Amino acid sequence: MNLTPRPRDLTMLLNSDRSAPVDTGIPKNRNTKKPESSGEEWVKTSVSLRVSTKRRLKLFAAEHDLRIQEVIDEALETYLGMTD
Repeated sequence: MNLTPRPRDLTMLLNSDRSAPVDTGIPKNRNTKKPESSGEEWVKTSVSLRVSTKRRLKLFAAEHDLRIQEVIDEALETYLGMTD
């Protein structure tokens, strides 16, 4: 079994004279600015999640028109506030 991808000619995509994007039916991305905060700097981190948890997180974020980052930030703020 050969798993090497077949070469594809993509020059037609590069040489297209379309000036407006094609409507694919996929919803447009929301505003890509980071959520407003209390002036604190954002830092990147990495966590491991169970597959089912990540799936539920993505679904919740999509249903509420939020980014995953926003859901996690709000959940952690709530959780950490409860443990003080």
